[in-house]
Amino acid sequence: MIQPFLSENQFNIIFKDSKDMVFFMKKKGEDFEYLYVNTAARHLFEMEPNGKMVSEIMPQNLAETILKYYNLAVTTKEQQNFQDYDYYTNEVRKHETTVFPIFSEGEVFILGIAKEIAFDRDLQDKYLFMRSIFFKTFLSTVLISSDLKFLEANERFIDDFGICLAKMQGQSFLSLPLIQEPYVKEWESYLNDAQNGDNFTSKIVKFIDKANQTRSFTATFSPFTSENGDVIAIFLILQEVTDFIEQQKELRETSHGLAIIKNAINNAIELSIIDVDRKIIDLNDRFAARTGYAREELIGQTHDILDSGYHPPEFGENMWAKLRCGEIWQGEICNRSKQGETYWVDTTIIPLTNAAGEIDSYFSVNYSVSEKKRLMIELQNNERTFRIITENMNDFIVIMDMDGTIQYVSPSYIRIFQYTEDELIGQNYASFLTEESEVIWRSQLKNMQCNDMTIELALQTKNGDIVWTEGKYQTAKENDKENAFQIIMVSREITERKKMENSLRFMAYHDNLTQLPNRRYLEKEFPRVLNAAQNNMRSIAVLYIDGDNFKSINDQYGHDVGDEFIKLTGERIAASIRSSDFAVRVGGDEFVVILAELSIIEAERKRMTQDIIARIQHNLQLGADIQGNHFKPTVSIGVSYYPDHATTLESLLENADKALYKAKTVEKNGFKIYDDVQ
Repeated sequence: MIQPFLSENQFNIIFKDSKDMVFFMKKKGEDFEYLYVNTAARHLFEMEPNGKMVSEIMPQNLAETILKYYNLAVTTKEQQNFQDYDYYTNEVRKHETTVFPIFSEGEVFILGIAKEIAFDRDLQDKYLFMRSIFFKTFLSTVLISSDLKFLEANERFIDDFGICLAKMQGQSFLSLPLIQEPYVKEWESYLNDAQNGDNFTSKIVKFIDKANQTRSFTATFSPFTSENGDVIAIFLILQEVTDFIEQQKELRETSHGLAIIKNAINNAIELSIIDVDRKIIDLNDRFAARTGYAREELIGQTHDILDSGYHPPEFGENMWAKLRCGEIWQGEICNRSKQGETYWVDTTIIPLTNAAGEIDSYFSVNYSVSEKKRLMIELQNNERTFRIITENMNDFIVIMDMDGTIQYVSPSYIRIFQYTEDELIGQNYASFLTEESEVIWRSQLKNMQCNDMTIELALQTKNGDIVWTEGKYQTAKENDKENAFQIIMVSREITERKKMENSLRFMAYHDNLTQLPNRRYLEKEFPRVLNAAQNNMRSIAVLYIDGDNFKSINDQYGHDVGDEFIKLTGERIAASIRSSDFAVRVGGDEFVVILAELSIIEAERKRMTQDIIARIQHNLQLGADIQGNHFKPTVSIGVSYYPDHATTLESLLENADKALYKAKTVEKNGFKIYDDVQ
């Protein structure tokens, strides 16, 4: 090997103690090899530079600048000078370098002498201020070089995406795995504007995380410029808005169906929502029209604005006492309209609870019963009028003795229930009721001397159909019998109302798309499962399930196919579990399954869990055709156990979600238990 004309010993004698940074290098192709560097220059390197190439040891953006001027000096055979800004962990430095080309015995060498020159104080202060503000914020922040290389990121960004900072430093920002098609061109446009010195905010940008999920952020681009206006670096500030965008999407999907339901309800019944202070916070048009008040006049008022004075104070006190205990209240109320007209409504008030199980509002359903009240009064006063009316009305009227034996029925009983009059008269009223209603009715018979009572009963027609009725009964003393009385009951059919009430209750606790229970149902039902496990020394498994390919299917085949795919997934999951378990859709393609009554013995519990997961995977792999395409869904599953991993629903879900994340990072269509994460 030919030795350089300048030995290392000679180099050190001349330059070792120089305060300037001195490099002696040999040209190899388009690159240069470090032969010797002095003491002042060594702090620039994280490893021993001698024997290493410039492109090997220096950051890419800095290496490109160095090689440009080194090769220019060799080409022109003249001294070259250049200035550059270098980014370090906590500061920006400015250097001026003089390059001397040396030609000896057919080889080319470079002697480079670099001096750190005074850096504009305002610029330095500006950089340090921006860095301090951006990198200490709770938002994700990234620092990008002027040539769009990834330089640094704060802890929030690193935690959000689980990246290795050291591996990504110096790479092209646009080539990072976090940025993929079709979002690259959008990023290029924003970064090019920032390179030109434009400062702008509130741009929506997309990242792809390690789970291959698209995440949305609002971005602020803040260029950092030198004293002559050159962009040295770009600060990027990010705030995630993924959940907000997903919520908007889900809201759009359900709004159409809800609008149809709302229109149907508005045309059928009078509705109002009352807060915990008994103030009206919402109402439908039918409610406002019946009262004679404008909507604006009713909002913020209590129902006292409609008080007719008919009911004693204890009527309202008893009603609210029952509601505050979380019980449904039903009864008839006499109201007064704005014009002074009194009217009667049959009212059902349902307490609504929040996620914490606390009552936060009341849902009131009103049906007008003014006509029925008027008829009851007339019937009590005039038997002849009673006969004429009952034979021409749809309400059901029955007169019984004190034991419940039928003495009279209105024609509507014969018409609706398809019995003849002879088949009804003389029979006990209880014989036409369902088993559940018979228990309620016989209980009422024991206290029948209490006047003016309301009762809901389900009766069976002659062909076995069920008809729900709501009856108001009174007792009347029989003049020819001592201590005997008759029961007079007027009922109307409420089958459709019961269906609507059941539908409303179902909608409150079930997912509109899959018809599976929703998160509110999970929060309501889990305390019962937990209490049973505690009392019986049993275990519970929480399975957090996430579809593997829903987004790609949704994107490729459209939302209609995507909805059917979600329904298919939910149906197969529900079909795979035991009768003691239940499955819940918590949003998107995410489901939660609660496995109750598991053995507290780990091996038995684990075997049962694995069997159920295997059934889920098998049933999903059976697949199904959706709009001419065959799909076989796969899911990833995370599992946590009560009481081993947590004792509350929130913590069990959180730990199952961590196990799910672990399962997704390993492979699709698999599962992990929280023990695997710890």
